[in-house]
Amino acid sequence: MPIKDYFLDLVGLGATAGISYALVCFLRASKETLENLKETPELELDTELLSLLSKNGGSMLACVRGVVQATDGSIRSLAHPEVTGVIWRHTIKEHLIAQVMGVWMKDDRTIDSTLKTVPFMIIKNGIGVQIGDPNKLDKVDLSIVTDKFDAASNSLTDHLWGWMKGVRSTGTQQTEEMLVEGTSLMGIGNLVLRQKALYLDPSNSIPYVLTKQDKLTVIGEIEAPIPVVRVLAFISACGTAYYCYRVLIRWYRQWRKDAKRRAEERILEEARLQREAQNHDLPESLMCVICCDLRDVILMPCKHVCVCSECALKLSPRVCPVCRTDIETIQPVFFS
Repeated sequence: MPIKDYFLDLVGLGATAGISYALVCFLRASKETLENLKETPELELDTELLSLLSKNGGSMLACVRGVVQATDGSIRSLAHPEVTGVIWRHTIKEHLIAQVMGVWMKDDRTIDSTLKTVPFMIIKNGIGVQIGDPNKLDKVDLSIVTDKFDAASNSLTDHLWGWMKGVRSTGTQQTEEMLVEGTSLMGIGNLVLRQKALYLDPSNSIPYVLTKQDKLTVIGEIEAPIPVVRVLAFISACGTAYYCYRVLIRWYRQWRKDAKRRAEERILEEARLQREAQNHDLPESLMCVICCDLRDVILMPCKHVCVCSECALKLSPRVCPVCRTDIETIQPVFFS
């Protein structure tokens, strides 16, 4: 059977196998992350921390809690200059109503998003931990400083044009978020003692986050999608097994068919050689209805003896010339 006959099954097999592999890798990575995070200690920022890091080679995975403080100049809010922070994000979104399959649905698109950071630390008991690279944080809990929505003042022409395009603007939303100085946060990452200063750097073993939540809540957020992913992985694995079965069963049936055909060809070749050895004249009742040669095969299941072995192999479609019954097998006939 040519490869094109397997094309759709092979595409399905590749897709489900790829999805299964990705989901299994996600589950494995999540399991390792959870195990490492559960074993990560929650350390107090005090004088004993430096000696503990020195005993561990100057680096260890840790959860530390402290108050946010800028090490250089801080960032001031645009709407509320009295509010200062260390991470600032300003987002402008346009809210839309779009027509999807004849139904008007709410949507939005980001027009502009700006992010600024300054060097900062989390400090407690007079001991500070410098955040190594704020731009690499997997998660940071920002506070909304201002959230302003300006409704669109659409004219009748704008409404008609939006109805024709299938998209209408309802307004613009400006959101200003900050990591405000003085916020109490827990930092999770790789705690490093470098040049007599403490740094919290990214780690490949646990998430690199700054959060207002506690450690158990962070663990719960990581565990939450795992049951759903397990179900999806099981479904995709079943799909992979199904397409494997389809490919294998089709290959096996074709192999059986080819083996049966080769066996028939061997039998018919023996019958042809026997027929060539007979030199006597044939009566009309023993002549092939196609080529007038000797009828030396029987067609099953109709049991008609009406063609020779060569014509039997050339029948297309593979049906009996007398009764038009589908031919399942061809057996030789020997005359004594």
